[in-house]
Amino acid sequence: YGIEERDMWSEKMSNVFHMPTQLYDCFQNPDHSPPMAGTAPNGTQKCDRHPGHCYETSYKPYRICLGAENTKINGRKYENLLEHLKGHRPLSLHLKV
Repeated sequence: YGIEERDMWSEKMSNVFHMPTQLYDCFQNPDHSPPMAGTAPNGTQKCDRHPGHCYETSYKPYRICLGAENTKINGRKYENLLEHLKGHRPLSLHLKV
């Protein structure tokens, strides 16, 4: 949550451990963040020679922030953590907050 322009942790999870990632940030302007804009390589190539944002395994960007309750504030969508964890088995996620 809150990847800003670039999230090196999610890139590492994708490129080293080949795990698909989900990126959440309701504040970052997609014009300044290729992953949030969906323009960074997304499971389409090896990233060892790519100089910028790159994901060897697929990622999905969401313009959603983590909040105490599911709501919208000043045009930004917030969801609570329980909603995000719903449907996932115990110990099945790697979560960075």
